[in-house]
Amino acid sequence: MSFSLSRCSRFESIKKVSKRALATILVPQCACCRQAHQSPERLCAACLSSLRANVCPGSMRLSNDPVVSRSNFGRYRIANTQKIAGVTHLQSAFFYRDVVPDLLIRWKYDGMVELTDLLASWVTDYCQLSHSYDLVTIIPCHWRRRFNRGFDHVWLLANTLAKTGLIEPPIRTLKHSKPLPFLHLQAASDRHIDPNHFRTVHPVKGKRVLVIDDVVTSGATLKAAAAALQQAGAEEVNALTVATAREPLLPASRTWI
Repeated sequence: MSFSLSRCSRFESIKKVSKRALATILVPQCACCRQAHQSPERLCAACLSSLRANVCPGSMRLSNDPVVSRSNFGRYRIANTQKIAGVTHLQSAFFYRDVVPDLLIRWKYDGMVELTDLLASWVTDYCQLSHSYDLVTIIPCHWRRRFNRGFDHVWLLANTLAKTGLIEPPIRTLKHSKPLPFLHLQAASDRHIDPNHFRTVHPVKGKRVLVIDDVVTSGATLKAAAAALQQAGAEEVNALTVATAREPLLPASRTWI
């Protein structure tokens, strides 16, 4: 028995020494700026600060209701010009600027899937959902892009959000009828997806559907997804995205943050 305890203690000592040696040799790098830092966080202090500064206020929502509202600071305005056809409510966790685009690029294009947990924790902390929906789904990667990347980033995110308790487990409901154009290479005003781009592969008739995506810019993708869901009989379509790049939603000033 004493021999076993001694051996375990020896292994623990070796483990600690190994960790110190690796930390000395492999200096941690920030996932966004790639700068070396000593923080246990995946991001350096500067990038974490930038991320916090770009959290969307809890009062900010897109809605098809013909209402104009302001936050208590009077700096944000949500008008009915912010509508996305077919989407009743849209909520985003971050503004798509500063460090946020870099974070999503590392996650989405550089294959840093370990950032999924970080993004899910922030979305869970800063988004409130009423759970007044019957089905959760995602904007899926086209199979060719999923094959090239090796994963579907939004599917990973949705399943991680389900583990945090923010949403119910997602169900694959939408499928591309053809390859999705590279919208990020186009100006927002030129982005367009055919209304029949998506088709449903899971029953949605009479259901309230929550759609998860990474970024909303022009709203073309969500609009096409909502069209497919409503054509299949969905009663209502809501959406949740990690970030919003819709310019009218950006604050006039961030001096109060």
